[in-house]
Amino acid sequence: MNYESRRITISYLAVIELCKMFDLPQDAPTQALSAGVEKLIFQHGNVQASPKVETAQSMQPNKSALSAMVTNFKGAA
Repeated sequence: MNYESRRITISYLAVIELCKMFDLPQDAPTQALSAGVEKLIFQHGNVQASPKVETAQSMQPNKSALSAMVTNFKGAA
């Protein structure tokens, strides 16, 4: 198994939320905070948002409007 370590930075407000979630004191050691982050990643990291189904509508240019614009542009020149 290949193990790779990453360093992250989280805001003070995120630390407060993390402490609330896991009943940790706000002066908890870094190892306790990183364990809480790891727990969140492994519990919720594999959750994927449901894919948005978008119906792609083919947009065709309004050729008559474009022709009128070109005609008006030629007349102004």
